[in-house]
Amino acid sequence: MAHAILAFMKSVWTRDSGAGTEAHLARSPVASFPCVHKISLPTPWEGRCVEAYLIDSQPLTLIDAGVKTPESRAALSSALEALGHGVDEIERVVVSHYHRDHVGQVQSLRDAGVSLEVWAHENAVAMVENFSVERIEDLDGTAALFLEFGAPDDLLERVNAHRREHQQNEPVLCEPTRVDHALRDGDTIPFKDFELKVIHAPGHTAGHVLLHQPDSGVLFTGDHIMNGAVPNTENYYLDGLADPRDPLRRRPRFKGLLLYRQSLRTLLRQSFETVLPGYGEVIRAPNRAIHRALLFYDVRIQRIERSLRSVTALGQAVTAYELWRALFPNDDPLTEMRTKLLMVIGALDVLEDAGDCVTSRRPDGVLVHSHSLVR
Repeated sequence: MAHAILAFMKSVWTRDSGAGTEAHLARSPVASFPCVHKISLPTPWEGRCVEAYLIDSQPLTLIDAGVKTPESRAALSSALEALGHGVDEIERVVVSHYHRDHVGQVQSLRDAGVSLEVWAHENAVAMVENFSVERIEDLDGTAALFLEFGAPDDLLERVNAHRREHQQNEPVLCEPTRVDHALRDGDTIPFKDFELKVIHAPGHTAGHVLLHQPDSGVLFTGDHIMNGAVPNTENYYLDGLADPRDPLRRRPRFKGLLLYRQSLRTLLRQSFETVLPGYGEVIRAPNRAIHRALLFYDVRIQRIERSLRSVTALGQAVTAYELWRALFPNDDPLTEMRTKLLMVIGALDVLEDAGDCVTSRRPDGVLVHSHSLVR
């Protein structure tokens, strides 16, 4: 699933599962863009629903598609029926990003005979077309990353064994599907009477896109901006070769938290009236939501910066793993190490980019960090 850190108002993710053909449908939630309808698709996770959006125009287009479950399919079918459409009339699905709660249902629609095109960012194509839980989680790649940042090898083996056992017991919620049109930043998605502008917004994933309808001021944000949550960000090696420009010979990485914060600040320089998020209710104050997401991570980065400063003042350097264990001593490594340690590594990327963190390599190859203002 798309991992998400609850930030506030967890209750906004809960939906009424009562009877009625429109239990999962919010008709025209934005008056300035009445052809858009919000469809809440149930997921297996804690009663949460992912929001898909039907654009009732030509071509009939769905933005995101939920997971592959009978409940999600039933919710989609009933909402479309209430709007006067059949599932087989969907002509296009635009995918905000490759996670299974957004693309999971697409191939099952195709298998049922629905003739539709899939549009996704070029950086998401490989993940969509070759989807598997093992590929998405990349346990071996993450273990190599964590090992370089100080995690003990025996702990990594236990964490990976736990995750593999969990994967084996998970239902199949997504299948690979073909991408027909690869999107880039600045592209437009045409409709009969308007178009959507593509905004590449990396961070949560490398190929996350936002869709902007300038006339109405509507911005579809997937998991980039949510109502009630802030997304985790990815961090992984881009290839196996050391960067020859780096004195430490580190491998190039996708640094999601650094890119996520940059993307949010770019959005603040633009004007939007309404956000239609992938989770939670419609957001009527976009700038407030953007500032809230920035603040969520700023607080955590500042906490890590203070800890780094204190350790450096004692004449020591510290690994990312040691910072995580010091800051979150009650975390269960088997279930929380991936999320929390990636956040610490992301925070160190931000601090290094700002000139506040100095990274060096120990003789055993592990990266250690100190504060530049205390050294």
